[in-house]
Amino acid sequence: MLSKVLERVKPSEQEFRREIEKAEEIVKQILKMKGSHVTARLGGSLSRNTHLKGDRDIDIFVMFPEHVSRQEFEREGLKIGRQVFKGHKFEIAYSEHPYVRGVIDGFDIEVVPSFDIKHTSMLKSSVDRSSFHTVYLQRKLSDLQKDQVRLLKQFLKGIGCYGADLKQSSFSGFLTELMVLNYGSFEACLNAVSSWKRQEVIDLEKSVLREEALEKFRDSCLIIIDPTDSSRNAAAAVSIEQMARFVAASRAFLKKPSMNFFFPPRQRPLPAGNVSRLVKKEGLIVVQMRYPKGLLSDLAWGMLRRLCRKVHSALDEKGFEALRSEAWTDEKSLVTITLDLESDSLEQACKRTGPEVFNLQASENFLKAHKRPLSGPRIENGRWVVEELREDFIASEFLKRLLKKLSAEEVKDLRIPLKNAQVLSGGKILSLYKSNCEFREYFTGFLKGKEKFLEF
Repeated sequence: MLSKVLERVKPSEQEFRREIEKAEEIVKQILKMKGSHVTARLGGSLSRNTHLKGDRDIDIFVMFPEHVSRQEFEREGLKIGRQVFKGHKFEIAYSEHPYVRGVIDGFDIEVVPSFDIKHTSMLKSSVDRSSFHTVYLQRKLSDLQKDQVRLLKQFLKGIGCYGADLKQSSFSGFLTELMVLNYGSFEACLNAVSSWKRQEVIDLEKSVLREEALEKFRDSCLIIIDPTDSSRNAAAAVSIEQMARFVAASRAFLKKPSMNFFFPPRQRPLPAGNVSRLVKKEGLIVVQMRYPKGLLSDLAWGMLRRLCRKVHSALDEKGFEALRSEAWTDEKSLVTITLDLESDSLEQACKRTGPEVFNLQASENFLKAHKRPLSGPRIENGRWVVEELREDFIASEFLKRLLKKLSAEEVKDLRIPLKNAQVLSGGKILSLYKSNCEFREYFTGFLKGKEKFLEF
């Protein structure tokens, strides 16, 4: 089975040659340009020959000497990038510093400025490590292991665990290469992963004591020491959900191998009638917003997840217990937050339990703050108790007011437009479901609420 997977994911010699030729063409073009850069290098998975068929990603690092100022580094890096894409579509993207990415002849190309340093202890930007990663992996990975990396990448893609961006918060291509180096093969990797515990530590170069790594990276669920820079946890972006998903999927695959883990069937949308019943039964609410024009997807996902957490917390504080909340966007026009509440409405009256009667000052403060309750004040189990009217007892109405408030406050770092946000329930959710095929596929998965790999 694995040989069949490899046939589908490994680029042909012709495809690989075309990609290398295009990369060399761009490198030569950059080397002819005037500027303070000293060279340009191919990086990423193409430079290690671990990329997947059809990826067509080319990462070019423009190397600047250490003495160049940050201002000149960024200015010249963007200038070179713009010259590379002259006559082609491109955009300015941001990591730690700006770079240029776009499409030329069907290839997705990134032109990234980097400092030409001698050792990672001399880092001037996080991107500077990339050249060291390429050299290390070119030296260490065997041809057989390169194919094992491809299998692992496709497996992670199939189970939804591939990508270190904010959308996925998961395993990067670099991590797949390190895991195959550490465990030896795809199958050995899955065998090991199936027994992973929280705060698993992988250190290929044995450069850090385990206890030191656990202390230094105590907030990380997975610790994979960067073999070129022992001060860095290369797995810092991996969330506990994605790590756990990888563990569970590895167990499921080892128990019952299937091509579906690598190439999962598309989610078949539920019939509208089923969706209508489930929406009513679950008491779901969907907040619908417009996708912010010109915003890079990674930034949009970060902002959307922060907004989702803020809304979830606000509902909990008001007594609407959010059982589940999830952010989603098609990265083109639509942004949604789906909320599964224990109840979308609360009793208008609520009970407030105050301090113990024996605490004089706290008692006086409580009684002063609750002068006109519906019922009380009375004493229960030695504490003051009152019943009052809730200010907010219908979740959808509270959400409308909350979004207006957040919009008026212009929440810091939030560029998702809230002014025309809509709070949908019942039939309005169904209308959105019928009208948008991408939302339909996403929402089907949300309603099922089941890990895809458990259906294989």
